[in-house]
Amino acid sequence: MQEKKSEMVIVSKKDRYAVITLNRPEKANALSPELMKELSEALQDVAVDENVGAVILTGAGRSFSAGGDFKMDIEVLGKMSTSEFDDFFKQVNEMHVGIIDMEKPVIAAVNGYAIAGGMELALACDIRIAAEDAHFGALFVRMGLCPEIGLYLLPRLVGLGKAKLISFTGDLLSAREAEQMGLVDIVVPPDRLMSTAEELAGRLGNGPRAIGLIKKAINECLTMDIRSAMSYARRLTYQLAHTEDHQEAVTAYLEKRAPVFKGR
Repeated sequence: MQEKKSEMVIVSKKDRYAVITLNRPEKANALSPELMKELSEALQDVAVDENVGAVILTGAGRSFSAGGDFKMDIEVLGKMSTSEFDDFFKQVNEMHVGIIDMEKPVIAAVNGYAIAGGMELALACDIRIAAEDAHFGALFVRMGLCPEIGLYLLPRLVGLGKAKLISFTGDLLSAREAEQMGLVDIVVPPDRLMSTAEELAGRLGNGPRAIGLIKKAINECLTMDIRSAMSYARRLTYQLAHTEDHQEAVTAYLEKRAPVFKGR
C-alpha cells in the first residue's frame, strides 16, 4: 500500500484502487478552499495513475463532510466581488468535474453527515455506499442559498418532485430514507462501510477498460436524444472491440476460465 498525505487529504493506493480520505475531522471535513484544492489535486493524481482502476472517497472521523466551511466560505460569499465569486466557484466546479469526468468509477463511502456541499460531493460520485447511521441533507436553503451541482444531479437520481422536496425543505434524510429515494445505492452497518466499499473498488478496479467508458457514455447520453445515444454507444463498442481486454475476455471464454483484465 502506498500512502500520500497532505494537510487535509490522504491518498492510499492499494491493489488497483485508491482511497481518498478527507482529513479535517475536527471540522467535520468542512470544505475549506484549501481542502478543495488538495482534493482536486488528489483526484487529478489518481485519474492519470494507470495502476488505479477505481477510487473510494470518504471522510476521516465521524462525518463524510459537513459542507462548506462557515467562516471561510459561507459567511464571506456576500462580500465577494464578481471575479472573486467566480474564482471561488470555479474551484468548487473543478472538484466536482474531477470526479465526474474521471474515466474510473468513484465510490462515496459515506459515514456520519453528508450535508450541503458534502452531499453534493457524494452526488458527484458514481456509487454511494452509506453507513446505517449516515445522514444527508441539502441545507443550502437554510442559509438562503441554492444547491450547486445538486440542481443538475439530484433530479436525475431521485426524480423531480423528490429533488424539489429535499431542496425546498433542507430536511435531513436518514441513510435508509436516502436509499428508498435512490440517492444512496447501498446501506450497510457502520463497521462494514469501508470493507464493503473496498470490496467493490477492488472488483471494479480489476475490471476491463470498458467500465471507464461506460461511465463516460452514461454521463454523455444524459444530454442526447435516443438516436444520438445509440450512435455514440456504437462508436464506443467499436473502440472497445479492439482492446486487449476484449480479446482476453473472448479467449478466456473459449478456454473456460476467468479473464484477467489489464485495463487496456
